[in-house]
Amino acid sequence: MALGIFNVVGMAGDAEQARELLKTTPTDLLFLDVEMPWTNGLEFLSGLDVKPMVILVTAYPQYALHGYEHGVIDYLLKPVSPGRLRLACEKALEWWVLRNNAGSQTGPAGYLYIKSNGRFERIGYDEILYLEAANNYVIVHTRQKKYLVYQTLKGMEKQLPPQGFLQTHKSFIVARPHIRQIDGDSVSVGEVRIPLSRRFKQRFLLEVLGKK
Repeated sequence: MALGIFNVVGMAGDAEQARELLKTTPTDLLFLDVEMPWTNGLEFLSGLDVKPMVILVTAYPQYALHGYEHGVIDYLLKPVSPGRLRLACEKALEWWVLRNNAGSQTGPAGYLYIKSNGRFERIGYDEILYLEAANNYVIVHTRQKKYLVYQTLKGMEKQLPPQGFLQTHKSFIVARPHIRQIDGDSVSVGEVRIPLSRRFKQRFLLEVLGKK
């Protein structure tokens, strides 16, 4: 069965069926109900080793924030209208395009595509100073300008080379080459001071300085 350019490759009635389907069938996008037999959809998602893009579907709006914390693409509230479903699918397609067109190199020639103000922008990894979470958006700070991207920080992190970027706080990821100073509970990137929280401090210092 087809939905635009999407092909439905399978359906599952419970978590075990869904887990088996994901193991045996290549899947780019998963529509996941929060209320599943014998388990919670978010718990099921947390237990997956390899996660496809996920759109949550539920009758309970209170799960929205937790869903975005798990890096889901979108959140559909039942009953789902055809128009809202189409928007969610378009968002998933855009995310897939961005992810699969990201540069594979981690040096100066590496780059990624982001969508900002309705346009796709190509940004070199070496241009990025830091990323800042802002509700359901991420502000990408570069040398020349800022870009507002409708994406979660976790989703953006997956598009970046891990050896080039480090998370310092639940709301900040910094580019390693642009770290100018580490001072207690903050990191200086250019003239901007970025918070370094206790949660990320040990790993950050180990990665940057080679010590705990």
